[in-house]
Amino acid sequence: MIPVIIPAYGKKQQLEKCIAHLKNQTVEVEIFVRDNTDDNIHFTAAVNEGIKNYLHKDFEYLLILNQDMYLEPDAVEQMTKFADSCPRCGIGTPLQLQSGNPNHVICGGSFQAFPFGKHEYGPISQFTENCQIPWGNGACMMFRKQMIQEIGLLDENLIFIGSDSDYSFTARAKGWQVWRIAAAKGVHEHGASGAINNPEIEKLKINDMLYFGNKWLTGGLYKSLSYEGKNCTPQAVDSIMTQLQRVKTELQKNHHQPDCPACPVCPEQSRRERSRRELAEGRLRGRKK
Repeated sequence: MIPVIIPAYGKKQQLEKCIAHLKNQTVEVEIFVRDNTDDNIHFTAAVNEGIKNYLHKDFEYLLILNQDMYLEPDAVEQMTKFADSCPRCGIGTPLQLQSGNPNHVICGGSFQAFPFGKHEYGPISQFTENCQIPWGNGACMMFRKQMIQEIGLLDENLIFIGSDSDYSFTARAKGWQVWRIAAAKGVHEHGASGAINNPEIEKLKINDMLYFGNKWLTGGLYKSLSYEGKNCTPQAVDSIMTQLQRVKTELQKNHHQPDCPACPVCPEQSRRERSRRELAEGRLRGRKK
């Protein structure tokens, strides 16, 4: 069973169409709809609510899906099959096809994340291979349960946008991989949030990107939380990092001196040390005899 979490908002016909496509999947899915229409907690909190609903249950993969994304019948199966073959794939994404022109891919992987997301696009003939990508777009993402248990929930400080790329970077920092899965496809219609020309939504987006920039780019989040933050000027940080790099270089240099004791950095020294120990142990056993 594959849980599918849909953070929905308005546009009932889109949601019904999305669910109809899910019911035609070649593998069993269980649908969880968090309807934001009347009580709008926005995208990230809605996704987390769904994840928390399933964490105690038995599943291996979980799908996050926009209500305006209509998956082909074997899309979920193709994603799980690929993930089964790639144990470090923590996040998988399908090809998003243009509504009215399914031979054109509008998102075949996401690259730029800041200040706003940009995606690979073009004729579907250009997207025949699976490949690792910098981050996965939240319109459709498959998460591995083991990864969720390791890295936690999405960051709800990113209310409306940015939590998908933030989560992808967090996963990758922990050694997980993000993949585009070419055999999995779905049509992305767009427009579920009604966010176009909505000043309140635009304000949320700006605030999300300011937080994202402070978290990942400027060090502003660390400065605001840490005791020494007020002293972490770019010059001070550069100076400390330069000193640390210098010490690291010296340590690595010393590790490769002829008299260096065995350590993981020096496999040749480790082998020689192991040989000396084995020789000494052999002599000791010989004396005891």
